[in-house]
Amino acid sequence: MLYFYPNKPVLITVDSTKFTEISADPDWWAEIKKNGSRLALRNDPTEASQKTSFNGFVFWNRHKEVLSYQPSTGLLDELMSFKIPPGCHIDAELLHQKTKHIKHYIYVYDIYWYKGLQVMESLEVRRKMIEDIFGGKHTHFTLSKLFPENFRSVYDEAIKDSENEGLVMKNKNGKIQWNLKDCPEVWWQMKVRKPSNSYQF
Repeated sequence: MLYFYPNKPVLITVDSTKFTEISADPDWWAEIKKNGSRLALRNDPTEASQKTSFNGFVFWNRHKEVLSYQPSTGLLDELMSFKIPPGCHIDAELLHQKTKHIKHYIYVYDIYWYKGLQVMESLEVRRKMIEDIFGGKHTHFTLSKLFPENFRSVYDEAIKDSENEGLVMKNKNGKIQWNLKDCPEVWWQMKVRKPSNSYQF
């Protein structure tokens, strides 16, 4: 399974005209951006035989490097309970010690490969796919919530929490841009964040 770099959002400000336009467009959703490490969670037999893996899963970061992260037994047990088939790449955020009280937690929001096939469909279709896998309440996993309106109110409330960095707005018609060399900036994702020089996408 090829490693394609994750798509990254265009950075805008919460007071910009673009933010106002997107907020009024029904094709856009808002998603809370967590303070974590970008995670490509991949279940691939070849990778698992060559890299550090856990029950067949390899934890990659956005730079095509395997994370030096040691998942807890509880997280791995829950991961296996989802019965994710080989040949899957889940796009997520690893929340572990970047916010003091949060450890061994994965925030899921997209899927790039399913059963060894690139997922070419729109975000709206991809969301239904991951909802089928990660829907419901779990201890170590959360599927991101999508907000269809009131983006400014969602942003103002989200940034009160130390584990949140801001919002990522996503167009439900957006399709993954496949890139083997670097993280491509895509039109269908826009990010606003609370002021800090240290935050990354």
